[in-house]
Amino acid sequence: MSISRRDFMSLVGTSVAGATAVAAAVRYAGAPSATSSQPDLRSWHIAEVGAVDRGAVPFTLENRTTGERLRVEACRSGSRRNPVASGGEFDLFLHNNGSGSSATQREHQLVARSLARRLDRTAAPEAVLTMDARLDKHPELFDTNDDPVLA
Repeated sequence: MSISRRDFMSLVGTSVAGATAVAAAVRYAGAPSATSSQPDLRSWHIAEVGAVDRGAVPFTLENRTTGERLRVEACRSGSRRNPVASGGEFDLFLHNNGSGSSATQREHQLVARSLARRLDRTAAPEAVLTMDARLDKHPELFDTNDDPVLA
């Protein structure tokens, strides 16, 4: 099944902020109370959705309050790798020029999970690969860390 970028965006929407429910669920699950440094996920939104790039759909998420930007790559689910979040046909990986050895910030995990929930009912375009297949097909992804850094 093929899906246009416009249709994909209409299914996903432009805000990741179904996050109030996420924040409430995190607090309910025993996380720190709202008076602590609980992240405000409502300030995050999808700034850009790119075309499929080397087997993944790149999302740029932006915090309207701080200006912080994250790049999240949506691959087809089913990889042996550990995604930061999964939803429906997608595994989400944070693209932060890291080696995978550092812990992901809690707020970034929650934002990625919120995006994953938005993708739950979205079909992955045919060109989207699992992360394993993507790395097999594009070994240069192992060799370089020179993608543009998001400001």
